[in-house]
Amino acid sequence: MRFEKGDKKRLHAYEFDPVELLERFVGEGFKLVHVVDLSAAVDGSSANENVLRKISERGLAEFVQLGGGIRCFERALWLRRMGFQRQILSSALIEDPTLICKLLEQGIDVVFSLDTANERVRTKGWNETSELNVVELLKTLKEFGLKEVIHTDVEADGTLKGRKLDFTKHLAQKTNLTFIVAGGISGVEDLENVRRLNLEVPCVDGVVVGRAFYEGKITLKEMKSYAR
Repeated sequence: MRFEKGDKKRLHAYEFDPVELLERFVGEGFKLVHVVDLSAAVDGSSANENVLRKISERGLAEFVQLGGGIRCFERALWLRRMGFQRQILSSALIEDPTLICKLLEQGIDVVFSLDTANERVRTKGWNETSELNVVELLKTLKEFGLKEVIHTDVEADGTLKGRKLDFTKHLAQKTNLTFIVAGGISGVEDLENVRRLNLEVPCVDGVVVGRAFYEGKITLKEMKSYAR
């Protein structure tokens, strides 16, 4: 299931079993798969907890970077106990950057989800716009131990219209954090553009593919050719 630009009214649903799809990716050799619990992200729902438990029980959690609704230390710790070591947080870290230290102490690999629209930070499931200075925010989080950022262009996300990389490049150069590009990936050309940017700015080191795969715009073979 995918939202377009984070809008619940612009929902794209797909007939994939999430656990079976994850098994397929892992079986093909992918070392890291991006998984977001949209129900938890939007309204704190526990609707997908059975899916998370199945992922854990089948030994797949180690291949997942998990996001969606991780807003407190207790939930992060619960997920860590199920094997989800790599966790994506957003609003919780903006509200309390010191949470990074507590999570790192528990062996959680913290990834910050930076969601922006027109170069402004979006929070609370993309429902609110913040006036925070993006570079200063990232530098503050880095001081508390953050190393990686998933940067989503909200205006491009789920649109299949391609991804502009100028702002991601700017942020990566200013902070020297590791960046993963997300939002708007529409085809192999976008993957190639990220690869070229990586040659110029090595800390831009990854890309998230979602709707483009579900709708056949990018094949599994093509994604594998760019994976490490």
